[in-house]
Amino acid sequence: MRNLAQQIYGNQLTEYSKKQTQKQKNGYTSRLGWVFVSKDFTKETTKAVRTYGSLFNVSKDYTYFTPNTFYRNDLRRLSTLRWINAMSIDIDAKNGENEGMTLPDVQESITQAGLPMPSLIVQTPSKGFHVHWFLEQPKRASDKLNAHYSRIQTCMAEMIHGDVHAVGPERLFRLPTEENTVFHSQTRVSFDELCEWFQLVQEQVDVHTYKKGFCKGYESLLKHPAVQKILEGVNKGQRDTACYTLALAYKAAGYDEKTAEAYLHNWNQKNTPQMRQIEVKRKVKSAYNGRFHAPSAKKIRELSGMLFSYVIWEEAKPREERTYSHIEEWEGDVLAFIRAQGGQVSGSQRDIADQITSSVDAEKKIPYATFKKVVARLEEQEILSKKVSGKGRGASTELTIIDEVKARRTQSEASKKENDHTSKINGFNSNTIKDTVVGGTALPLSTGSSLVLPKETVSPVIVPTSSTLSKPAPIPGNVPSAFVSALYNRSFVDGRFIFRAWGKIQLAFKAFGIIYHSIAATDDYLRLAVDAVAVTVEKKGSIIAGDFQGDEPFLKYLFGTMKGLFANYRSDQITRFVEEIEGLGDITLSHVGMELEDELKASRVVDRELVEAKLAEIEREQSARQRRKHYQNHSAFELNSSLNQFKLFIKTDD
Repeated sequence: MRNLAQQIYGNQLTEYSKKQTQKQKNGYTSRLGWVFVSKDFTKETTKAVRTYGSLFNVSKDYTYFTPNTFYRNDLRRLSTLRWINAMSIDIDAKNGENEGMTLPDVQESITQAGLPMPSLIVQTPSKGFHVHWFLEQPKRASDKLNAHYSRIQTCMAEMIHGDVHAVGPERLFRLPTEENTVFHSQTRVSFDELCEWFQLVQEQVDVHTYKKGFCKGYESLLKHPAVQKILEGVNKGQRDTACYTLALAYKAAGYDEKTAEAYLHNWNQKNTPQMRQIEVKRKVKSAYNGRFHAPSAKKIRELSGMLFSYVIWEEAKPREERTYSHIEEWEGDVLAFIRAQGGQVSGSQRDIADQITSSVDAEKKIPYATFKKVVARLEEQEILSKKVSGKGRGASTELTIIDEVKARRTQSEASKKENDHTSKINGFNSNTIKDTVVGGTALPLSTGSSLVLPKETVSPVIVPTSSTLSKPAPIPGNVPSAFVSALYNRSFVDGRFIFRAWGKIQLAFKAFGIIYHSIAATDDYLRLAVDAVAVTVEKKGSIIAGDFQGDEPFLKYLFGTMKGLFANYRSDQITRFVEEIEGLGDITLSHVGMELEDELKASRVVDRELVEAKLAEIEREQSARQRRKHYQNHSAFELNSSLNQFKLFIKTDD
């Protein structure tokens, strides 16, 4: 909840409330805003908060919140709005409207509308949905902006079957929780992009024409009307961008570099004026050797002046196939987690669920509700035994694998289904188009993400690896699941390769004095390791993309990348620490120093060098303060001496 709130509100909320003395000293700021929360929309149950701590605390007892913030804490009105942070749509499922609608239906309607991927989708108890697009930069509210916001919001609601009467930037929406969040991505959209979308819709009033603005995959990319219009030729000022965009379109559609270059030389003859042939060749070479695999949807819209969007999600399945479509896969993940812990785990069910990630998407954790269903199913099959001790929040659950044969058979079947699903969607997580408009991860109720490459795509040339020369070895159990998933998602399925990759990560951390156990036990370190895999894949390729450059170049680059990421991470930690201690009082600063000294005396310190660096910064800060005091005292002494001399001079003169 806290991370999501920070993603929405940024610096509009504070970590702690401002004390009166601070307000008197620094004045009232126009940057902050109030968030309203409510239990049932009534005035009696509505309150305003301005700190992340308060918002986090009330989220347990309140049901609704305002994505946008206000400058008054006693009046939630359009006239008191300060910041607009998100565009939000209410898709209602009451009174027979949108009956039976599922998340894939919502995804498909958003895609068909030509809208960018949302940042958050929350499902309501009535089986409706609240869809949010977080803005890249908050917009300062004004009468003119508020009115245009409502016009765009109404148009968006019409296009995706939302409630056209539930519009306005001041409205309340359901608070997101782990249980009701069904989709979450890091995608943000600019308000200008939504304005551009709205303008195009107004120019193309016919809804049927409008719905032709989306493209259902790479195979139809070059046939899309928007791309066809660019292929008719462009004017000076657009040629470079258009050539590069079209080269990426040919690349995504499976054409080789020479064929694409030949087509683009013919296209260049339609431009006014024509580009130099060498420039066409350079653009094609840049597109084919670069990291982008497909053109930007935004660039296609800008160049063509027409609606265009990629298919972001897999086309919706029949409704009868959607319920619990991934329950078997989650069973395999749960069993793999318990086996990795020695066949038995204990603790609160929420804590256990929070540690289980998908084997095909490292960013996806098993939802708590799904976890309980999986445990119940495994109990019924007599694969797991569940023993609960205590009651309420203090209860502890013990899960034990009691039939290893059945467990391995279930996990094997789940793995087979995942592999079958993988072959159909061209990869474990094939939504890897490098486009600023698309991307993200669907959460539990989604049917998955897929952009299927055309059958005529050039077959990838894979450098022989340990994964291709022999039967893949099993995944080692002592490697963190998040790191395993980061490689497994990209088709690195051989246990020997994964084990070697994890060894490189350990060596990189060892160079900074970090021991193995600390890596696996520290969330930030694991996140950095996963990021290192992503960066390495960008540079050295992957099996799933067909541009893998071999084991040794990959592992060598992974080692260097991990060292670089950790060095930057440690530098950021020190920078933030320096900023924090600058605002501390002398006594508090001394207390922080003593705590760090005690930490160094402990037998196990996760990052000793970082602690020592922080202590050095405290010593520098204390020395600087002593110098400032000395100079202030010295200046005051000189001033007093000058005044005394001046008084003596006046007295003598009299």
